[in-house]
Amino acid sequence: MKPTPEPTPDPIPEQKNSPKKAKAGRPSQDTQSREQLILAARSLFVERDYAQVSTRELAKKAGTDPALIRYYFGSKEGLFSTMIRETAVPVKQQLWQLNRSLGADGPANFMLTYYRVMAAHPHFPRLIFKLASLDQSQAKNQELAQAFNEIINLEDLLFFDKFKSQGLLREEVDSRCAQLSFFAMMVFPFLVPDIFLNKLGVEISPEFLQQLATQNSQLLAHGLFKPEVTSHEPK
Repeated sequence: MKPTPEPTPDPIPEQKNSPKKAKAGRPSQDTQSREQLILAARSLFVERDYAQVSTRELAKKAGTDPALIRYYFGSKEGLFSTMIRETAVPVKQQLWQLNRSLGADGPANFMLTYYRVMAAHPHFPRLIFKLASLDQSQAKNQELAQAFNEIINLEDLLFFDKFKSQGLLREEVDSRCAQLSFFAMMVFPFLVPDIFLNKLGVEISPEFLQQLATQNSQLLAHGLFKPEVTSHEPK
C-alpha cells in the first residue's frame, strides 16, 4: 500500500495588483533586467531603510533603465514587495515543514532548525524586520503591509502561552517575556551591527549559527522549561 503523500504548504497568494508581466515584443534583455532589479532591491534594502532607497539608485545598481521598475513592478513599493515575496518562498516552505513537527521540545528544536535555514538566507530576517518596521497604517504602505501579512503568520510562533497552559514552563516564567526572549534570539543575530560583531570576533557563518543555535536551545530548554521537559530536548 503506497504511503499517503505529504501535504504541501499553501503558496503565497498573488496580490490583486500583482506586478505586470513582460509584454510581447519587449527586448529579451528586459527579462534579465527584472531579475537584476530584484537582486539590486535585495542588496540595497538589506543595508538601508526603505525610505532611503530611490528608484534611480535601484536602477543604477541593476544597470538598467528606471522606467523598467514601473513596467515590471508598478512602483518602488511593488518592487520591494515582489522581492520580499520571492525571497520568502524557499524560507516559508522550510519553516512550514518545521512547524508541522513542533512538539514538547518545540522552541529548542525550532531554534536549531531555524538557524540552519537562515544560514542559507541570512538577509531574510533583516528584510522582514524592515518590512515590519514600516508604518503599515499609511495608505502608501498598504501593499507592503499585505506582503507582510502573506509571508508572516505570527500565530505560528506564539506558542509559549500554550506551553504555559500545559504546565511545561517553570512556575516563575512569564509566557510573554519568554516569547519576547525567543523572538530576540531569532532576529538579533542577523540585525547586530558589524562593528559589534567585529569587536567580538564573530562572523555570521553557517558554522557559527550552528554553535549559537545549540547554545540558545540549551538556554531555552534549561531556563524556561521544567526539568522533566528538558529530558526531551534534541541531541
